[in-house]
Amino acid sequence: MKKIILILISFSPGILFSQWISQSSGTSENLRTVFFVNSQTGFAGGENGKMIRTTNGGVNWNNVSTGINQNINSIYFFNADSGVVCADDGVIIFTENSGASWTTAASGVTDNLRAVSFVNSRGVCSGSGGSLLYSANSGRDWTVAENGFLVTYYGADMYSETVAYSAGVNTIFQPFIAKSTNGGVNWSFSNFYLNGNEGNLSDIKFITESTGFASSRVFDGQGGISKTTDGGENWTTQLFPQQLHSIDFAGSNTGFCAGENGLILKTTDAGLTWTNQNGGASTLRSVFLTDSITGYAAGGNGTIIKTTNGGLSAIGSPEETVPVKFSLFQNYPNPFNPVTKIEFYLAGADYISLDVYNSAGKKVAELVNSKMNSG
Repeated sequence: MKKIILILISFSPGILFSQWISQSSGTSENLRTVFFVNSQTGFAGGENGKMIRTTNGGVNWNNVSTGINQNINSIYFFNADSGVVCADDGVIIFTENSGASWTTAASGVTDNLRAVSFVNSRGVCSGSGGSLLYSANSGRDWTVAENGFLVTYYGADMYSETVAYSAGVNTIFQPFIAKSTNGGVNWSFSNFYLNGNEGNLSDIKFITESTGFASSRVFDGQGGISKTTDGGENWTTQLFPQQLHSIDFAGSNTGFCAGENGLILKTTDAGLTWTNQNGGASTLRSVFLTDSITGYAAGGNGTIIKTTNGGLSAIGSPEETVPVKFSLFQNYPNPFNPVTKIEFYLAGADYISLDVYNSAGKKVAELVNSKMNSG
């Protein structure tokens, strides 16, 4: 018989919900974007020109002086040294020395620029006023492809050096998609509804040439994840209780979507199903995966959270993981709350005794004392 002894004591504030761990960002500014070059080096940016940088996987974050006070909306780095930032008021800046100094690139627009994305040296940038820009030299110079329309783009994805997408909302509140097949020079446009609902597409990510996803903020307060399998011609949408702001994938199956009130959704089957994870209480504006199990999310009041196990939840469904050995997971939430939940996995059927002891070593409860099936 397996004997489980659980001592209920308080845990560090660094332990956050669903195996998402709070990082000390050192700022209370609302963060709007997070981007990692590799498993150790990453950048986050937000309101009033705020930018921070880590070189140890998020353990420590240091201020980066950008020289601007506009809200930073999107970051893209080619390597640890070279990167591009887009911000409000048509501001684009780039660095070649890890942010020690920045150079302003002429965008040709004064609209708020919301998203920037690159493949090699080819990139696109988009924002309000229907602004669609492209660069052929890693963001040093930009050409305006489209501008002056009552469309706001919130997300952009450069899938290849020729194929790019941008997503947002048009003037009659329809989710709106722009697509280029020649590196951002020319664009075609389409729109659709979120299961009959109006709303804003907040982000877009393609995992193959034909398969892509868009997160959304539905006007009735819900959130949506839309999927296409024909390169953006047609979309199907799943709706969720909270508005969603950002989506990212690692490979063709595993993805995360983040939104209001700490909502994090995860898929491991290319968007067929999504599992609800809890990322805390702060609104999450940006999510970024460095691999299928390591990810970061950033949002309100300087929030940065990290997972290194795919967000495996102590209250998740056991069917998410096939147990190969006995495992006892961290209870959630910590015992200062009225209720805590405990998860353990069994590789095979066995007799289980689960007892609770307080910090003085006194047994205070017997939760399980019976034979249980595997799982």
